[in-house]
Amino acid sequence: MRIPIAVALLLLTFTPAAAAAQEPRLAAGYWTRGLAGGWGQAWRHGVPGYAKTESDVRFAAFHPQLGRFVTDHLEIYGEGTLLLYERPARSVAAGLAGLGGRYHVWPDGQWTPYVVGIAGLLWTSLDVPEVDRVFNFQIVYGVGVRVVPPRGPGLLIEFRNHHTSNAGTAGENLGLNAATVIAGVQWVLR
Repeated sequence: MRIPIAVALLLLTFTPAAAAAQEPRLAAGYWTRGLAGGWGQAWRHGVPGYAKTESDVRFAAFHPQLGRFVTDHLEIYGEGTLLLYERPARSVAAGLAGLGGRYHVWPDGQWTPYVVGIAGLLWTSLDVPEVDRVFNFQIVYGVGVRVVPPRGPGLLIEFRNHHTSNAGTAGENLGLNAATVIAGVQWVLR
C-alpha cells in the first residue's frame, strides 16, 4: 500500500512542472521586455532609391524594448533608440521607434528566426551631408534569431538596416543607411 501512495505523491510533485513545460513559449497575449545593444556602420545598401550614403559613419547602439504578442507569431513592439557616434565625429542621436513588429517563424521552439520592421522619430547632432535636419525619421528592418527558454531571460541576435532621413522635408534628403548588428536579453512574460 505504501508504494502506490509514494507513486501518487511523486506524480503530484512533477505535475506542475509538466504543465509548465507544455506552456507555449510564444503566444498571443504575452508581453516582452528587453534591452539590446550593438554596433553599426554606414553602407550603401538598404532602402532602394534612397540613402546615397557616402560618409564613414560608425556608432554604438542601445535599444530598450517593449512588446506584446498579438498572435502566436506576431509581436507588436516599440523601442527607444540611443546612438553614440564615433565617426565622423563624436555625436549622439536619440529617439523612439514606436511602431514595429517581429514575425516569428516557429513560436513553439527553443529558438526561432524572425523578420523585423519598425519606424519612428530621431533627433541627432550628427553633421553629415546625408542628414539635413536635426529631427529625422528612422526606419529599421532586418532578420534575427530569438532564443526562448521555458523560464528566465532569453537572447536575441539581429542584423538590421537602420535608415535615417528627413522624408523629403528639407534639403536633398540623401538619407543615411547603416548595417547594424545587435544582441540583447529579453524576457517573455507569460
